[in-house]
Amino acid sequence: MVEIKNPLYNTAAPATQSIHADAHLRITADVTAPISVSTTFDYAKSSVDACNYGPDQRYVYSREGTPVLTKVEATLSTLCEGHAVVYGSGLTAAYAVLIEHRPKKIALGECYFGVKEVIKQYQRLVPGVQVVGLECSYEKVDMVWLESPINPTGEVKDISSYALRAHAAGAMLVVDSTLAPPPLSYPFRQGADIVVHSATKYMGGHSDLLAGVVVTKSAKSAETLRHARYILGTGAGNLECWLLLRSLRTLTVRVRAQSQTATRIVALLEGHRRAAIHSACHTPSPLELKLGSRIASVSHASLQLCATHCSFIENQHPEGFGAVFAIRFKCKDSALFVARHLGLHRFATSLGGVESLVDWRHGWDATADPTLLRVSVGLEGFDDLAKDWAQTLLALNDHEVAKAKI
Repeated sequence: MVEIKNPLYNTAAPATQSIHADAHLRITADVTAPISVSTTFDYAKSSVDACNYGPDQRYVYSREGTPVLTKVEATLSTLCEGHAVVYGSGLTAAYAVLIEHRPKKIALGECYFGVKEVIKQYQRLVPGVQVVGLECSYEKVDMVWLESPINPTGEVKDISSYALRAHAAGAMLVVDSTLAPPPLSYPFRQGADIVVHSATKYMGGHSDLLAGVVVTKSAKSAETLRHARYILGTGAGNLECWLLLRSLRTLTVRVRAQSQTATRIVALLEGHRRAAIHSACHTPSPLELKLGSRIASVSHASLQLCATHCSFIENQHPEGFGAVFAIRFKCKDSALFVARHLGLHRFATSLGGVESLVDWRHGWDATADPTLLRVSVGLEGFDDLAKDWAQTLLALNDHEVAKAKI
């Protein structure tokens, strides 16, 4: 069988990798990979074990593999600097890691609530599994699960420091890098042992597919995961794989543009918040108060740069930061008002799509701050998004003033 990963593109630019890393698998004249929904394939005439798809590829049953799945994994393997295995969702990918490595004690920090639920399912299967905090002692810990950037704040953790701690304790480091895919983050460079992505988000990028990815350092580990996926039937379907491949072609340009716009929007909103604060050298204008006085805080990796303990950020994210940030308001009602009145931001869950989304996380996760909104910045123009925020913040002020008069 042909090698899934093509080393010819290991040193190419990410934009080139996303378009050409699967070129060695092409056997037709189609410029775009053809859509195939077949679940089964003819055996070769010479032998059932012989290649039946070009000179060096063999497919029998779609649960084991398909041509478009191989293309997706080839592209992701090169982009992510490892060996990628694709699953039907991000949480399925997370569960596959747990089942494969069977940790007995997991160190876990802030993360997507779905990952916590997956770990609970794993604990039902493997009784006695302990979960401790990310900052606790790593004594007897055999897996450290680190989310960076963090959902929902978009803030980042120092992967290198956690890698050192984990490896010193004999543990493996799993990094969920969903909110910062290539070219924004390459966790293997900071010492990660396994990288996980919900490909539904930025890798998919169009809010029209579910998929997950596990990236390992070795081809052997990836093959072990693929065998388990084949037995359990946890892979992504043909159409989802094709949609994912289509999306990967534009991953780099999409993510870079979203990152740049998000960083500017974060600076704008943080500027509104600060301008509304009274100090000895600043008295806010009426407009500044209207725009910023209802904002309690803004969180994003770009705002961590001024902290002395965050000097690692520029090295870890030289191409920019994720396009998700959190904004907190003075009360829950203000947060919901903003979510419902933003015009260019769809009030919906998920993130990473071409459209901007705003989500009230407390509606999904009862432990989430009810004053917090998670914002996923899309590909709209900065000026339009900035105008949308200004209009909504002014409307919020008018709403609060009118409510106070009642």
